[in-house]
Amino acid sequence: MSTTFSEYQTRSILQTVLIRTPSHVDRVATTTRERRLQSLVSQLNAPLQKDALIASISACIREVGEHECQNAEEEALEWATLGRSVLGVYTEVMRILLMQAREAEEEADWWRRVGQVGGGTAWYLLQTFPQRLGRLGKEVIYTIKEHSNQPITLQAFSVQNLDRIFPQNAFPHLFKRAFFPHTRIPFDVFRTNPIELTRRECRAHRLDLEKLRDKRAESLGRLASIRRVVEDALTEKGSVEEKKDNILTVLQLLEASLHDDLLDSPNLDLSVPPPSPLQVQQMSISKTTRAILPRLQTILGSTLNTHANMHSTMMSPLRRPSRLTRLWPRFVFLPPLAWVVFRTIFNSRAQLYATMIDARETVVGFWYSWVIEPIQGILQTVRTGGDESTRVVSKEGLNSDLDSLERMVLSLAKEKLNYSQEQLETLSYQVRQGDLTPVLKIYEQDIKSPLSSIFTGNLVRSLLIQVHKTKVDVDLALSGIDKLIHSQELTFAFVGVAPSLAVLRVERLLNIPPSSNSDPDKGANSPLTQGLIILSVNHMRNYAVNHLPPRSQLQQGFLDDIEDLEDASGQLTREDKLRVVDRMWRSWGSILGWDGDAIRCMAQ
Repeated sequence: MSTTFSEYQTRSILQTVLIRTPSHVDRVATTTRERRLQSLVSQLNAPLQKDALIASISACIREVGEHECQNAEEEALEWATLGRSVLGVYTEVMRILLMQAREAEEEADWWRRVGQVGGGTAWYLLQTFPQRLGRLGKEVIYTIKEHSNQPITLQAFSVQNLDRIFPQNAFPHLFKRAFFPHTRIPFDVFRTNPIELTRRECRAHRLDLEKLRDKRAESLGRLASIRRVVEDALTEKGSVEEKKDNILTVLQLLEASLHDDLLDSPNLDLSVPPPSPLQVQQMSISKTTRAILPRLQTILGSTLNTHANMHSTMMSPLRRPSRLTRLWPRFVFLPPLAWVVFRTIFNSRAQLYATMIDARETVVGFWYSWVIEPIQGILQTVRTGGDESTRVVSKEGLNSDLDSLERMVLSLAKEKLNYSQEQLETLSYQVRQGDLTPVLKIYEQDIKSPLSSIFTGNLVRSLLIQVHKTKVDVDLALSGIDKLIHSQELTFAFVGVAPSLAVLRVERLLNIPPSSNSDPDKGANSPLTQGLIILSVNHMRNYAVNHLPPRSQLQQGFLDDIEDLEDASGQLTREDKLRVVDRMWRSWGSILGWDGDAIRCMAQ
């Protein structure tokens, strides 16, 4: 996650800078020092890990401190090393803040799930019960030591001594402090449901983590808002004073963001002084570079480490329990349960065998009834064969009509055409296939003199036979339709999973009214809102990189929309970004399997 973010930030900013101004790295060096400076700039152009970045900045400090600029080209290369160093520190600080904000958000989400009804609150209470008992034991021992001022012996735990040390009204307070220390709302120990108290504890952890996440997101958003200043600091255009102001603005905001977070720490080391103001207006570019590079090295070498330790200290009591704490009930209760289940199975071997036979028959019956037979029905319907039961037309009714038609035709052929028994059997087969040629021949003869044939011939009889044949044909057609419908009873549905909740969250953040300090004409977001948007967009970028087909139009289009939401250039207003979100719902909703209505209802 962090590597992807650092690479994206560094490459996108450098791409913008190189479009606006040429690079000194591509120019032919005329001195040895120019070649060394070009090499340092080339190293800093690539996204670097923290240790490699510190080494590169240290090399820049040595190179700048040991030599003076001999010409304008060396001065420009020194400024390029300073700008690339600022970019590296800027990206690294944003990466650290993003990583800390995401860690706090993931932990808050875990506490939210546990604290929900049916989310495992009782199971969490069981998992942490030994720790709560341990805290209670420590509180008891500490209180006994406080009252006795002597080494603790077995006599200190006698009933008389405990009654003297712990009055009747002291135990509830001791129990609260040991079992539910994070619950801030007063409660009655013996009347309040312990599950409800555990939910309050989960909620307290979640609120503290969300507050910490918002603090990191606000710092992240504040740094993201000066991206244009970082780009201007890397360009070669503009006056010297403008370059200095841009570099100084970025440096001061980096130091202020980290120092403000240190001030919020309850374990702040007061010996750590705030960063001293830096005056560079009267300095040359070389002196400015010598003054700022050590400050950047300090940020990477000590300030970030102090900040990371402070964050870890604040996160430590708020993290989810350890893996061992979450797994011990399974280690303790599963073996006895497994033994009981094994003994039960062993003692019920005959009944279990009969159950297995029934299960086998059930599976076989399901396989043939819901897999084999529907497939056979489909195949028979495709080739218009088979003998499946019908729904609109009953099987018995169809056979009855067909037999009646056969008798009528055979009777007519026997009386009027004097067919032999062999000819009648052949005619019976023809009727079953829908061939009424003998009847049609008689009809052709009678139609030549219709009036006389009505009274003396077989015209009426032939017409009635054909009407009955039409009824049989209609029944056969309806039977085929019923078979086709019946063959479609077995269907399968697949539901796609996509990070649509992240898109929904971005949409909600964009709908938050602008802060009072932001420019309403530009529709700017507050630093907190901007930081939370970056956090959500980073989730979507990780999804696109890890789950969408690599180097495909789908992945590239999704990443393009994500870049529009981040809006590194600052040209898009809130309304423009909301239109980007709407475009993402329309463009990727059906492809990635998002169900907008269901997701919105679930998130509310």
